[in-house]
Amino acid sequence: MKWIPVFRLALLAFVLVQAAYFVMAWLVPHGVVLAGVQMVVTPKWLAADAVAALAPGRLAAGMLVNAPVVLLTAYAAWRLDALLRALQQGALFAAATIGHLRAFAGAALGAMAWSVLDTLLRGLAWRAFFGIDGRVNIGVSSEELLAMLVCLLFFVIAGLMHEGRRLAEENEGFI
Repeated sequence: MKWIPVFRLALLAFVLVQAAYFVMAWLVPHGVVLAGVQMVVTPKWLAADAVAALAPGRLAAGMLVNAPVVLLTAYAAWRLDALLRALQQGALFAAATIGHLRAFAGAALGAMAWSVLDTLLRGLAWRAFFGIDGRVNIGVSSEELLAMLVCLLFFVIAGLMHEGRRLAEENEGFI
């Protein structure tokens, strides 16, 4: 499994990009210029000017509501890294390996679900704590739904791995 170190490095880069996205979306709303390219990242359903105009309390509330997505994503990546290390050591059907896969799938599914609900929760928090009126937007894309479906597929794969492990242990006594 020669590809695992490269995949682990890509996984680290992914987590760092997620963290940078979070920071830029909330704290650098007008973006940065890198190599002559203007990069603007904004939270879902908010324009850069709207983020820049947020009062500190609303900004903090928005960041707090959005933070679980980043934290769940980082946890999912950590468990995926542990899964990759276990696979690299040859522990394909070990209970810990299966546990890492389940934890990864659960955290990734949780991050996806929270990212869909993020705008709703942010709007409700702003209404409750800051008296902001207006509509609350929520949206889900087909890509998000597909990603959630893939996470559920990982639960099925983990179940198959667990059953394979159980059968292997059961057959050990017959050989």
